[in-house]
Amino acid sequence: MGKQPYYVSITQKLIHQDSSESSDYEVHLDEEQLSILQDMLTTMDQEDRYTLQRTPVPYKSADHDDANDEFTVQLKELYQFIYDAGTDDTRSEIRRLRILGKLDHTDYDNKGYENSPLNK
Repeated sequence: MGKQPYYVSITQKLIHQDSSESSDYEVHLDEEQLSILQDMLTTMDQEDRYTLQRTPVPYKSADHDDANDEFTVQLKELYQFIYDAGTDDTRSEIRRLRILGKLDHTDYDNKGYENSPLNK
């Protein structure tokens, strides 16, 4: 079976076969990719709950909290996965949100890329 269209709600951590909200991202996934995405959303939900539990801890600065750092890393990985599997509209929306810095800041100008045919 080939890739099928799905709609992903990051805020609700759900995958639908029909678009239900304007905030859903359309992706095309095979069964293995669908399983990976489901696992990512489940992990995000668990991390979200853990981070929420830590919110009321007094004197804990968010910029020194490993739970927040891990949540941010996983969120970026999720957006990258959706970007890679997404339609042109999905990719355009994720680029507009400027969530994935590497889309804006490639390292092609760094040493080692001088003769790359993709470095134009």
